[in-house]
Amino acid sequence: MLSLLIDANMILRHGQLHLVRGKTSRLDRRLAIHHAHQSVELALRAKAELVGVNERDFPSTIKALKKRGVIVPYERELEELNKARTLVQHYGTVPDERDAYRLVTASKNFMKDFCPAAFGVDQAKLSVIEMIGSDDIRKDVQEAFDARENGRFEDAALAAHLAIEKAKWAIEKKVRPHKYSYHFLPDPLHLEQLGLGDLPDLIRDIREDADRSFDAALSAPFAYDLRRLSKITHASFVKTGDGQIARRGTLAAFVVGQDDQGDKPTSDDADFALELAIEYVLWAEQVYGLGE
Repeated sequence: MLSLLIDANMILRHGQLHLVRGKTSRLDRRLAIHHAHQSVELALRAKAELVGVNERDFPSTIKALKKRGVIVPYERELEELNKARTLVQHYGTVPDERDAYRLVTASKNFMKDFCPAAFGVDQAKLSVIEMIGSDDIRKDVQEAFDARENGRFEDAALAAHLAIEKAKWAIEKKVRPHKYSYHFLPDPLHLEQLGLGDLPDLIRDIREDADRSFDAALSAPFAYDLRRLSKITHASFVKTGDGQIARRGTLAAFVVGQDDQGDKPTSDDADFALELAIEYVLWAEQVYGLGE
């Protein structure tokens, strides 16, 4: 039962990700509604099995659960969600952006209230973070989650970004084990201090081009989102010669943030970064077998 609820929570997170990518596409809104509906339906069906309800369609399951004394929060919104999913799946309707956001948010609130009441499980503890195989990367994602929960949105976005970078390095090591990594290029700030003219800027350009090429070649489904994440955090992570992780231009073993440029990450930015980190790392582990 717990694994099913974790799956439902993960599916809902995937739906949320479609709505935090900036201007949502027609496909984003369709998929967000579909994933939110599937998440809610899985939770309702799980409770139905526990109380011996055999109804299979969405409205009948809710009615049968209520007859058994099960409280179904956000019932009106769930009815709207079911109608929206039917229109999306069977008639090709594209939901309005505001409606999609409202219904996915209602699904999130439903899961938050329904899981502890129906199963005695805190929805926040149905963490897909535990499914991440790498202990090191999982620690960074958990740090991002904790920071977001405590309102430290910049720290959350940066920790999520670092988790993704570590996964990308793991991919490169997996597919290019004998290649020299551009992540070990000299730090441009150190070269500036040595008075080497335009060479630091050239190295920055090479590194940024390599990052974009790497994202397009090995992380194609996430290439655009990874670009957006970089604009949110203004961060660039590099490995130093002693194997530590540092920001270019710092001597600290671990410092994040590029040059303190731009606006600070918002709550929505932190949500986007965290959801992207979870999605990306799990995808990378599945596609590239990073744990093998």
